[in-house]
Amino acid sequence: MDDPTPGEWTDLTRPFDADAEHSLALPDPRIETLSDVRTDGANVQRVTFPTHSGTHVDAPLHVVEGGATVDETPLSRLLTEGVVLGVDAAEPRPVDADDLRGFDDLREGDAALFSFGWAAHAGTDRYHRYPWLSAGLADRLLDRDVALVAMDTLSPDEPRELRGDGDAYPVHRRLLGAGVPVVENLADPAGLVGQRVEVVCLPLALRGGDGAPARVLARGPGD
Repeated sequence: MDDPTPGEWTDLTRPFDADAEHSLALPDPRIETLSDVRTDGANVQRVTFPTHSGTHVDAPLHVVEGGATVDETPLSRLLTEGVVLGVDAAEPRPVDADDLRGFDDLREGDAALFSFGWAAHAGTDRYHRYPWLSAGLADRLLDRDVALVAMDTLSPDEPRELRGDGDAYPVHRRLLGAGVPVVENLADPAGLVGQRVEVVCLPLALRGGDGAPARVLARGPGD
């Protein structure tokens, strides 16, 4: 992705189609044509997908029994300011605050957007073997009372194939248990690393949903 023009919006949403990135434990999205403008007068499609496909928001219900649903997420957490944090990690491993560029600029109540550089690996096996947030880093983010946490990887937790027999979602549980939405599969935010940005994150208001695809935009400072 080219560096954004100062003051312009950058779309951090991955295009949604049948190849949208998702956990390999989930079925692929499907897009079907129900009617065609040439024969039926209008184009109409049916889209079937797991709620955690493509660029999407996790709601507390995802890992918290009886947790809040995606349509109950406060707009104050989705329309906010924040910092794009650069991650210095080139292999699958837990990431701490010392691995981040821009962490000291994170203010109380900010959104934390992580640029791992992993969007470049979308569509490959490597995309499913990514660095992840340590439990200690998740706790430090909660100490800053972050509004949301977003990343250009599949998950803030350890990749599925590397997990042992313990809790598979310790970071999810920390963040979502505190009401902090988690946004996964961003497009590459590298051009905004270190910048304070406006953030717009608008998931589908899926009633009762544990998550939903979202459009995510960020805008850095103007001239």
